[in-house]
Amino acid sequence: MKKFSFSDFGFGVLIVFGLLNLAFNIKHTVKQDEKPVSLEDFYKYTTKKDTVVLVYFSADWCTVCAKMKPLLQGIVRDFNSKKFKVLNIDTARDKEITEELGIDALPVFMIYKNGCREWIYVGLVENYELRSQLKYYL
Repeated sequence: MKKFSFSDFGFGVLIVFGLLNLAFNIKHTVKQDEKPVSLEDFYKYTTKKDTVVLVYFSADWCTVCAKMKPLLQGIVRDFNSKKFKVLNIDTARDKEITEELGIDALPVFMIYKNGCREWIYVGLVENYELRSQLKYYL
């Protein structure tokens, strides 16, 4: 018969508390760095002269949107410039913009330059396609 050890008990407790903490943090994670975007803010960003804006419409529940996150992180890193901005629009949070532009599918990518929408894509976009469009307008 194995002897009871507090170290065995402690390890199990650590695992349980670790999993509970992880589950709580995932469920209650708030996007601290992303503030709601008003319609006024949207037009302010997309009408700037000499600036290319990639507008990305997504939602937390959208699995295709979740697949696009690493691509967008890479684009933000690789296209870091004062003449380029990514504007994330959460369709649940930023309903005014979503309704104004008639967004009814996700994800949606739009490229604006000098106040004009130059490109739009709905769905899962390939890395090379999005990057080539951005390079063209930059």
